[in-house]
Amino acid sequence: MKITRSVLSNKHITFKLVFNSLFSIMFLFSFNLFALGISLNDAEQLAIKSDPAQEIYQAQQASLISQGIAGSTLADPMIKLGVANIPTDSFKLDQEAMTQLTLGLSQQFSRGSQLELTQKGFNQQSEIAVYQGLDRQLNVKKTVRALWFEILFIDKSLQIVKENKRLFSGFYRDLESKYSLGLAENEDLILAEIEINKFDEKLAALSQRSLNYRSLLSEYIGQYAYQKLPTEVPQWSETMFYVNTLNATNNKHYSLLTEHPMAKMLAQSILVADNSIDVAEQAYKPSFKVEMGYGHRLDTEMGERRADLLSAFVSMDIPLFTDKRQDQTLISAQHNKGQKQAEYRLLLRRLNASLNAEISNYQQLQERISRYQDSLLKQAKLHTKLLEQSYQSNTRPFQEVIDAYIHEQNLSLEYQKLYFDGLKSLSNIRYFQAL
Repeated sequence: MKITRSVLSNKHITFKLVFNSLFSIMFLFSFNLFALGISLNDAEQLAIKSDPAQEIYQAQQASLISQGIAGSTLADPMIKLGVANIPTDSFKLDQEAMTQLTLGLSQQFSRGSQLELTQKGFNQQSEIAVYQGLDRQLNVKKTVRALWFEILFIDKSLQIVKENKRLFSGFYRDLESKYSLGLAENEDLILAEIEINKFDEKLAALSQRSLNYRSLLSEYIGQYAYQKLPTEVPQWSETMFYVNTLNATNNKHYSLLTEHPMAKMLAQSILVADNSIDVAEQAYKPSFKVEMGYGHRLDTEMGERRADLLSAFVSMDIPLFTDKRQDQTLISAQHNKGQKQAEYRLLLRRLNASLNAEISNYQQLQERISRYQDSLLKQAKLHTKLLEQSYQSNTRPFQEVIDAYIHEQNLSLEYQKLYFDGLKSLSNIRYFQAL
């Protein structure tokens, strides 16, 4: 018995070791995948797939399709059971020949093509939900890109500030050595200490901003938002080609914007309104109701048999007085279509103006970026170097050297801000391209 327990115990230990090893390998593998991070394109796809709003639009579409099926079905038939023509003096069912047990069946038919048009209208409305979902996807991607670029800008700013702090710290150590030899003023040493503390404060503020943007990004991509993001930025060649091929007089983008989900949404609304006019026109057509009845008569008191009775009716309403109902319903539907058409034109004008403004913004940003690259950054670096040399030769005060370092750093940060603002501007243009 002891040997059996020992064997079972050894097997249990072996299984436990194997399980723990496999679990450790899987954990390390998943951790390495998590540590690798994801690209911007992967983040966009993840945000779209995990977006609960897509379920809303899918449910809305399915609901409208089901309503269309229900609305295109004939009304349920009516069945009638009863007793007709009972004599009130005796209430006997076999006293009078007119007394009968009745069974009736009736069916109401809609006007013209009302049922088919009703289903068509609901199906058209369901397409609006599809375009709403597509526009939501574009907005999600635009938001993820904007947050992504803000985080990359802060990461780049942290690198710049850390590098400047490292250089300035080396300069501070040289200053300490000179001070110990009596070659530098105590005031300069204190100023250097203050600037190093300012670097620390700048790093803390940037880290705080980074955490805030990552928290916002986590709404869309979860814990991936807290990883180190890849520094590669997208090329977006189709967007660059579209912007670069524009000329000063080409400010109309209607052929592009008509393919945008928002424009298609309103275009679909016009089709729905047009179908509503067709539905309103069906009200001028008559509706029909078919009824059939069967009457069973009991035998007489003398045992004589009475014939049963069969009846059939066709009822039809005739729309003769249409000025207060049918006419007004049709006029309302026509005005609704005109409203949707005006909204469509207004939307295209608004989107066209917004796209022109965004393209102009991007082009201005590129001009400013070129100015920083060609002159401002180079001049600031040269100015700092000259002032540092002048200070070493005791011809310039230390404060001017500090100001030059800070000015160069601020220009570098401003350049990075312009660069990532340009990427966000391209992202906004891609929204209008439905990309």
